[in-house]
Amino acid sequence: FYYLNSPACYCDFQKFEDVKPQTMNVNSEFTDACDQIEDEWLQSHTHEDEKKSLEAMYARLGGDNWIDKDGWMTDTDHCEWFGITCEDGYVTRVDLGGNNLVGQFPVYTRDDDPIGNYWLTSKYGLANLYKLVHLDLANNNLTGTIEYAPLYNLQELEEFYISRNNLTGEADALVAPNLYQADFGNNTFTSMRRFEKYKYTVQDTLWWCDASNNKIRQDANDLLWHMPPKMEHFIASNNNIRGTLPEWQSLNYLEKLREFRMASNYISGELPSFEESYTSLQHLDMSYQKKNGLTGQIPEDLWRTQSFIKLNLAGNSLTGTIPSLVGDLNVMKEFDLSNNRLIGAIPSEVGMLAGSLKVFNVANNTITGYIPSQLGLLQGASIYLKDNLFYDVNLPAPLSLCALRAVEAFDLESNPKLCPPQRNALNDFFDEAKGGDWLNDSMWQDEYASYCSWNGVTCDGTDHVTKLKLSTNGLSGKLSRSIADLTSLEELDLSNNDMKGPIPADLGLLSNLSYLRLSYNVFTGTAPAGLGDMKRLQLLQLQSNRITGMPNVPSLNDIKHGLSTFVTDCGVPSDFDEALACENCTMCCNAHDDCYPQQETKLKDYGAFSGVLAVFFVVLCCMATLLLYVIGRYKDSGTNLTRSTRRRMRLKDDIYALS
Repeated sequence: FYYLNSPACYCDFQKFEDVKPQTMNVNSEFTDACDQIEDEWLQSHTHEDEKKSLEAMYARLGGDNWIDKDGWMTDTDHCEWFGITCEDGYVTRVDLGGNNLVGQFPVYTRDDDPIGNYWLTSKYGLANLYKLVHLDLANNNLTGTIEYAPLYNLQELEEFYISRNNLTGEADALVAPNLYQADFGNNTFTSMRRFEKYKYTVQDTLWWCDASNNKIRQDANDLLWHMPPKMEHFIASNNNIRGTLPEWQSLNYLEKLREFRMASNYISGELPSFEESYTSLQHLDMSYQKKNGLTGQIPEDLWRTQSFIKLNLAGNSLTGTIPSLVGDLNVMKEFDLSNNRLIGAIPSEVGMLAGSLKVFNVANNTITGYIPSQLGLLQGASIYLKDNLFYDVNLPAPLSLCALRAVEAFDLESNPKLCPPQRNALNDFFDEAKGGDWLNDSMWQDEYASYCSWNGVTCDGTDHVTKLKLSTNGLSGKLSRSIADLTSLEELDLSNNDMKGPIPADLGLLSNLSYLRLSYNVFTGTAPAGLGDMKRLQLLQLQSNRITGMPNVPSLNDIKHGLSTFVTDCGVPSDFDEALACENCTMCCNAHDDCYPQQETKLKDYGAFSGVLAVFFVVLCCMATLLLYVIGRYKDSGTNLTRSTRRRMRLKDDIYALS
């Protein structure tokens, strides 16, 4: 198969569908040079010619070591060889990606020159597959440069995939007049053929081009000046492309552009507005340009691009503010303007992106003002705000954001000024105790109010929580382990609620605790052993729960609060198989909700008492009246507390415990 071998020649790509030129490389010094190519030349190549070209590829690309070489170099029809697809006997698809091809890109020159013209040369290999539509040689070990001229005659070629090889030299996205997709990514190409005009028109079929992760070192304006008008996806990230982006008659007039990515290059200057792409552009990535990067403000027209799904301009020197128009980008998923020089406040309209936005990153700018609570509405999103100037406003970050109520991650979650640890601990306590059902949850869900103003919370002068008193407030659920983070807590009263589950062992870490009332709940399990190590504990009331084990608490031996100092369910009869053992309890309560001083409880075994009465009745019947009188007076004296008396004691607990 023959082709015109003059690098100064071309035919008009734009007119391809109309005139169907038979070659793409016509020397301008010849008048009507395209007409000199006889159709017979193209018709003269046979199926056998194509088979020989495939055999040459097998021989020169290490075919014996291919991963899959089924059918190759056998007597079977070459259209049945692995990776080969034909139509009407002509090869239309070559799919040999990831098949361990090793060697030079398969365009080969015969030694003979049957025509005898210095500008005509006989070629084979891929150049002889005239009906080829799809070529995939990606993920192999092809090396060297590509001789593109013989490929210009592949007028049916639509898809050209050669990524992830070791190819170098020039990448040419104009390799064929009817090309739709071209992938040159992940090679070592050092240049890329610019998008050129052909007779006042441009190649208009190419809509997807990837030249990323190469070593292309060119001027961006020159390279992109005549971007094909149907371009939808252009990717050239991680190269050495320099200069400024073109604007007039180029990027601003691409009506179908959906993806434009040129991250990690050396591009500078201002960002184009992409004004004609505002209904189509979905992914713009110009992040981390080396040296100074992009400068100036983000064009206002860009904020009107409601089709945006991903916007990444991180790592530049962009200035200005984020406008409220950001709230109109209602399909945005990833928004990254980090590491720039943006100023002003975060607009609350960002919250309007709830349901779509998954990444919001404006870290490392000079953004001021408070953090809007609307960010906490971004369900499942990751929020990055580090290294800005939020500290200038004397407000914490929104509670919902610090508590991760809806968002997936917040990079300031551990910042003690913006997300105070004690507020986080109280919020955990609120959630696990089903705070939404409390009788009084005043201020507990306020986004910015100081936690020291929340109902039942008292702080010292350094905003450390010292008292948490929520008795008879409708608490349920469980006691959060986060209670141990309130390290300065001195008084904890959660009595007369409906809290369930075990008392967390972490409670024993509260070394400053002096008053602990958890009575009249439904706590289960064993009381934390750490209670025995609390040296400042002066009052402990755990009665009317289902606690089955109790440690010795030496600090309560001083009995500073009388009989109310240490109260548990150690009385008889008991709800348990065996009465709860409590060595130094001052008062024990039983299954009938009757409470007795500990020393009296040890003597009160109801079976023994009945036996004594029987003996007295038989032996000293005459003294029965007197005995009953004495017993009656004994009970009336208050040493045996009746159930009604015990109920009155609840009202007096504050006198004993927390007055």
